[in-house]
Amino acid sequence: PLRAPLIRAPPLRAPTLRMINQDRPPSSPPRPLPASTPRQRNMQNAASASVGAVVTSLFVTPFEVLKVRQQACGSSGCGMVQLGQTLVRAEGATAFWAGLRPTLLMAVPSTVLYMGAYEHIRDAIQAAAARRRNGGGGALASLAPMLAGGSARVVTVVVAAPLELLRTRMQAAPAGGAAGG
Repeated sequence: PLRAPLIRAPPLRAPTLRMINQDRPPSSPPRPLPASTPRQRNMQNAASASVGAVVTSLFVTPFEVLKVRQQACGSSGCGMVQLGQTLVRAEGATAFWAGLRPTLLMAVPSTVLYMGAYEHIRDAIQAAAARRRNGGGGALASLAPMLAGGSARVVTVVVAAPLELLRTRMQAAPAGGAAGG
């Protein structure tokens, strides 16, 4: 039987990242990263939440447009593929992003509001739990993420509900209609 020759490769080494401490000599200890302030962390969270909301909206809006148009079709049995083809022929490919402006106007602030409210409420619950540690605060601390998430979502939904209605109306209307955009 024929065997392939064994090839000995040099051992693999993990890549090293030295961007932060590139200018220091190898013998000196690494410099710590500068600590971020609460304001900087809030700005970073807001920026990352905003980018995530924009990217999500760009990818999800076409499916939401198809869903809303299919619901408007009623019981006539519009299929998604057929509806998509009809939409492109009648209104052009940009019709898939009908209502994107109100979606972004709703998604970006809502996401930032949710993140801020979640962190604020969670921190408040954890602080209250720390004060009541001997009196059953441990159970409260373990529920903090769930309570904060639910409370933050309620706040966000109440604020965003009017824009949600506007967005749905724009997605249901044909291009050039009274509610188009």
